[in-house]
Amino acid sequence: MILKKYTASLAILLSFLLTPALSTIGFGNNISVTATVDKTSLSIEDVLRLSIVIQGTQNTPPPELPSLPSFRVAAAGTSSSTQYINTQRSVSITHNYRLTPMKTGTVRIGPARVRINGDTYSTQPITIEIQKSSNNSRTAGKTAFVEAELSSKKGYIGEQLVYTFRLFHRIDAKNLNLQLPFDSKWFHKENLGEPKAYLKIINGIKYHVQELSMAIFPLMEGLITIPSSIIELDLLYKTQNRNRQDPFSQFFNDPFFGQRTQVQHKVLRSKSLEVNVLPLPKGAPKGFKNLIGEFKISSKLGKRNLEVGDTTTLTVTVSGRGDVKGVTIEEPDLKNHFKIYPDKPEVKQIVDKKQIRGEKVFKFALVPLVEGSKTLPQFILPYFDTNKGQYYIAKTQSITLDIKPSSTKEKLNLVKSNQQSLKKDKPEVQTLGKDILPIYTELDEFKNNDTYSLTFIGVTFSSPIILFFILLFLIKWKNRMKYDVAFYRRRNAFKNANQRLKDMKDHSKSKEFARQLSEILRGYIGDKLNLKGKAITAEEVEACLKESNYQPSQAEDTRKFLEKCETFQYARMNLGSTEELLDESVTLIKVLEKQ
Repeated sequence: MILKKYTASLAILLSFLLTPALSTIGFGNNISVTATVDKTSLSIEDVLRLSIVIQGTQNTPPPELPSLPSFRVAAAGTSSSTQYINTQRSVSITHNYRLTPMKTGTVRIGPARVRINGDTYSTQPITIEIQKSSNNSRTAGKTAFVEAELSSKKGYIGEQLVYTFRLFHRIDAKNLNLQLPFDSKWFHKENLGEPKAYLKIINGIKYHVQELSMAIFPLMEGLITIPSSIIELDLLYKTQNRNRQDPFSQFFNDPFFGQRTQVQHKVLRSKSLEVNVLPLPKGAPKGFKNLIGEFKISSKLGKRNLEVGDTTTLTVTVSGRGDVKGVTIEEPDLKNHFKIYPDKPEVKQIVDKKQIRGEKVFKFALVPLVEGSKTLPQFILPYFDTNKGQYYIAKTQSITLDIKPSSTKEKLNLVKSNQQSLKKDKPEVQTLGKDILPIYTELDEFKNNDTYSLTFIGVTFSSPIILFFILLFLIKWKNRMKYDVAFYRRRNAFKNANQRLKDMKDHSKSKEFARQLSEILRGYIGDKLNLKGKAITAEEVEACLKESNYQPSQAEDTRKFLEKCETFQYARMNLGSTEELLDESVTLIKVLEKQ
């Protein structure tokens, strides 16, 4: 009877251990990997969606994509599927990618590879045709377009030029991602304030315009080509789905009464620009350090009547039009006369009519070492004025100061040793206590009086088996967290969102506060439902929550909160409104997490 029970227990243990391996073998025989795209012909303004579907298993590492130099690749989330057809179980996982074309022509997408249980599976190659934009005219009534311009087509090396980028759109545009083309090898750039938003009428059509200006300073001479600026965005098309049998639907025009929103992801590129960077003319004065613009320099001293050992502050201020951040001032040559302690320069910069103006303040603490009348040397600042095409030298006035002998004499304090120091007595040895083990003389004293119960013996011998099952559970959990992307996203959704919301408390005054809150909530819902959270609209979020058995009131509150965030993106927010919006988002995510 004991042998039968042991055999049955061993059979159960072996079946539990072999279940993952058998399931992998069962599905491994029908594993297949395929790649699909949403279209094989597109314009340079469109986005290609690539999907790699792995049939027969869900516990696989991400696919190894081929080299795609003609595209900019971005992950677009994963989705898993389980189906039962005629009692046969079928599983699959799909990895989605968003490919942004970078050039026109015929492009070949090579095979993607997936490694499963030591075997490699490859997809078939796909040929894509990328065409130019169908309409390059700005006045043809396009839904959205961009333009870029330069303040001048030529300039001196180091001269400030203004680069302006504008986005025109007739309908709502969300999730804007702008990439400027400037290389730090060719240009030094400075922002010219916050982007501007205004309306403009073109051929009778009203456009919303987003304008960004930037100051660029050429660092190398020659004919330089500025590549296109690229902006990715989602265009929101509103479509009507009215029911003719409903006589009241024609009086309403909002999402509650038949109006739907269709999202189209677009990639817009500006035209490339050229600028001829001229070298500076010959005849630069001594000490010229490629300072371009129009500047003034002045100096002042804190106090002029000093004694040896006193301290005064020498302040040198450089102000004017140009990149004042690059101005450097060397320490005055005052060796053997002063001890100099330079301070960190302070820079103040403003933008006046798209021209950078500012000042840079240098401070030196001076400590005179010898008495007498001393004259501080002049500070010289050579620069090149691009408006006049000439070199100039700005100078400070000489400063004379009278240094008197020190009125206080230093006293030399000698420290004498105390010969009559107290003699310390040697410590006495004291007995703090006595301790000795008892001496046993009888054999009965050595008996062990401890007894062990059957429960203790059973727990002691069964603990390795319990530990084995705990370790086995932890290994299965770790493997699922590693390979099951949907499970990993769902488990970490609340933790990631909660951490990002805590970080938002330090940025409550940011103008992008509402947009970031919207992205956090969309990302949380995308992780919970294994969707791409940032690319879905508020209406789609509501529909997905209802399909996932969330309460209708919760789905409606989520949609209203996202719409409120979109409204605040175009309105000025004060500190009170940002704190209220942050508290509302924290409460909403906690409610969704409980569901």
